[in-house]
Amino acid sequence: MPESGNTSKFNPAKSFIYFQKIVQKSGPAASASYMLVASVLILTLLGWYVDNVKETSPVGVLLGLGLGLLLGFYHLARTIWSGKK
Repeated sequence: MPESGNTSKFNPAKSFIYFQKIVQKSGPAASASYMLVASVLILTLLGWYVDNVKETSPVGVLLGLGLGLLLGFYHLARTIWSGKK
């Protein structure tokens, strides 16, 4: 049975405003993490395609993976360092 003197009531409007602020602050980090995943996948698949066309078995995949990691982590680091002004 709830107490009648309880003044701490749930306010959904305040909760949604707080959630919106958190989502806005996490936007750049989410974007950078998506960029990391996408660059690794796209460049690795591109390397796999080059391997199949040129018949150079692991070279294209390894180069694509390396370039994808380099590009993705560069974007992630740039996002993190630009937020610490």
